[in-house]
Amino acid sequence: MVDVVCADGAESLDPLYRRDVDPVTGEGVGPWVQVDDGGCPEDVAPTIVLSAEEFRRLPLTASVPSFQPGDGRGLVNMDLIAFTDPAPQVLTTSVLGVPVTVRATPAQFSWDFGDGSAPFVTSDPGRPWPDHTVGHPYARPGSYSVQLTTTWTGEYQVDGAGPWLVVDGTAQTTSPPFPATVEEARARLVAGAQP
Repeated sequence: MVDVVCADGAESLDPLYRRDVDPVTGEGVGPWVQVDDGGCPEDVAPTIVLSAEEFRRLPLTASVPSFQPGDGRGLVNMDLIAFTDPAPQVLTTSVLGVPVTVRATPAQFSWDFGDGSAPFVTSDPGRPWPDHTVGHPYARPGSYSVQLTTTWTGEYQVDGAGPWLVVDGTAQTTSPPFPATVEEARARLVAGAQP
């Protein structure tokens, strides 16, 4: 191997390798992957890329579902209205020791209303009554567990400057279950005016 001397008189750096670490044991797992070619400071800087796997490991906060009625008590064949905040989340991390700002934007919402029906999947975060766009009527009375799974797309910016670059992949979060209670209201005919 030929030693290369840099413009400042120092020897060039060897290539950099990395591999995943088991979060429980701290031991390296999987193959070593070369992430740059080494070299001298005057060489072209390596391209920083935030991978889909790194994006999925970020501590994204699950979307918080809101409902109307707010206590989750509804009537058979009447919509339980659902909606969530569509605001992006901004997080920071580092790749190869370089600070990276990540913007995660909710792109798809999958509402599982817990009654055995297929999840309602939409790009619409929903809105509260009277302009609601996401709702679910239950056919039978009972107690149900509602969960929201959000699919996030990502963009990242290297070292607080430059363009926003697209993450090649998505991440998902799932909300804690929300209890919904559905009751049946029975109409009764009565004589005379009621107070």
